[in-house]
Amino acid sequence: MNDAPVLVTWIAVNNDPFERERGTLAPYLVDGKPVMGPTLTLLCDEESPYAGRVRDVVLLHRPLEPGVSEGERHAVEELTKELEARGFRVHHELWRGEDPTEHRDIFRFLRGTLPSIRRQFEGQELVLHISPGTPTMHTIWVLMGETGFVEPPFTLVKSYRRSERRDRPAVVRVELGIETFYKAYRGSRPRQVASDEQLVLWDPKRFESDAMKRVFAEARRFAQLNVPILIRGERGTGKTTLANWIRSNSPFKRAEQNAQWPSVACGQYNAETMRAELFGYKKGAFTGANADRDGLLAAAHGDTLFLDEVGDVSSDLQRLLIRAIEERRYFPLGDDTSRESDFRLLTATNIDDAELRRRLDPDFLDRISLFTLTLPALRDVPAELPWLWEAVFAEATRRAGVSKHRANLGKEHHERVIAHLKRHPLPGNLRDLFRIAFRILAARHDDGDPLSPSDATAYGLESLGTSSASTVQAATQARSIAAAFAHGSPIDDLLSAGERVETEQVIGELRAFLSTELRRIARERGVKVDTLCDKSERTLQNWKS
Repeated sequence: MNDAPVLVTWIAVNNDPFERERGTLAPYLVDGKPVMGPTLTLLCDEESPYAGRVRDVVLLHRPLEPGVSEGERHAVEELTKELEARGFRVHHELWRGEDPTEHRDIFRFLRGTLPSIRRQFEGQELVLHISPGTPTMHTIWVLMGETGFVEPPFTLVKSYRRSERRDRPAVVRVELGIETFYKAYRGSRPRQVASDEQLVLWDPKRFESDAMKRVFAEARRFAQLNVPILIRGERGTGKTTLANWIRSNSPFKRAEQNAQWPSVACGQYNAETMRAELFGYKKGAFTGANADRDGLLAAAHGDTLFLDEVGDVSSDLQRLLIRAIEERRYFPLGDDTSRESDFRLLTATNIDDAELRRRLDPDFLDRISLFTLTLPALRDVPAELPWLWEAVFAEATRRAGVSKHRANLGKEHHERVIAHLKRHPLPGNLRDLFRIAFRILAARHDDGDPLSPSDATAYGLESLGTSSASTVQAATQARSIAAAFAHGSPIDDLLSAGERVETEQVIGELRAFLSTELRRIARERGVKVDTLCDKSERTLQNWKS
């Protein structure tokens, strides 16, 4: 594999490829030789640690279109010519912004461009050169590098031309050493539990819906206490991602385990293997136990343990886990000496309340659900779909290894997808979004017959099925009317010409909401639901379904 560093740099308009005489395009000469600008200094100065090591150079600049200044055009053209003459492979990434002092514009460009550069040079060190460009460009480079937006391996560097050095090296590393939450969160992954939706990081700053803001406000509070949390939600709503967020935002973590912190998908094991996985075992405890092995409880000491699909834990194992939760001690298989594990427990399930109570011992369920968080289905938080679709499509593009050109759809086609998502119940939640994204990318990347952006979008949306468009529309309308009722808003805008209201469906939505809220309050207060209303638990369960 090619392990040569790759230079990624803006262009110094007034000093690349060589320093210039003030107010002219003529190079500044010392002893009859032109003085190298910042890019050539990094690549070719004999004191630079990168001299002779870099083969590929990615130049970031505006397209050379009408309106670009003569100086900017000269810098791009001459630097490209000089680099190619010296044997470098030059790649161009075009920024179509207008204001080089606009922080948000520069950030959005780099955030969208760096993943494609990383895919192109997978595994190679990206040398991010912060010297060329405006102070805004310098600032964004440093912030992105320090806050986890650049996928490693990479190095932020600054170069000094000879006239600037004053006994300093030609190239120095730039590193503030800030251990940000986002950096830890992005680098954190639960062991054994992996899914596409896990790779879309929940970012509370981007939330639009009150429901998601509420969930993460509670998650932030709960994260600080060593008290078990049960995370509930339909499949594909991002329960694993929320568990990862809670751990990253809590004191119950060990940095050396961030890349693979203790977690297990309970449905993958039978009772015996699950016990061995969690508690570990002594050599000879069973056939095949050829050596002592620590389990996940040992790894979770001082950290967090995540049990996904907790409804699949066997009755015997539930009783053993109760002791581990209460006493912070456990026995490995085949060992009569107890071990200590002071861990924080997170669990998750996608099964409903009645089924969970049927599967789990009441004492175990009580202990793991002292705090409960419920992630809403995407159909219930349509305001989140625009940014989530953007994040899913970017992650799908990265995972599929599709080039930036092939992944390009255009704003109107992304808006078309989002509009369709808002009209669909999305039973798979984030998994449905990934399914659409991967189909679109497959259609665009087909070397034999690549589809146009419009046709690829239609092909992707077919993955949601053609079932009952009218049913989907009616369900969406019912939820909207129910929400309008909750907020005391008129419903004029929810009724298009010729459209009928399915009143029973609206009433069903209201009943489902009332059922969810009353049962939640009853759980939190530790009382029976019929003390809060004139309906039984069974009736409310039927309302929910």
